[in-house]
Amino acid sequence: MSANLETLDRPLASVPPGRRVRITAHQGGRMLRARLLAMGLNLGREVEILQNNSGLIILGVNGGRVALGRGISQKIMTEPADRPGKQ
Repeated sequence: MSANLETLDRPLASVPPGRRVRITAHQGGRMLRARLLAMGLNLGREVEILQNNSGLIILGVNGGRVALGRGISQKIMTEPADRPGKQ
């Protein structure tokens, strides 16, 4: 049963525009995690996908916008924001 729940988590890069998601994991090194935290992309944060094209992803975060490249966005795992948070 938990395997089915895990399949709902997916990289930020694969989320279409207009969706709200919650960040569940950062799959990168210490420096990447520090950089994401500095941008406000910490675990549990809800973000809105404003744009997702072939190379650039623009997120709505805390009333502002953050732009990410494809490589970084593939290392950020998400779940739908309307799904209850993991405790």
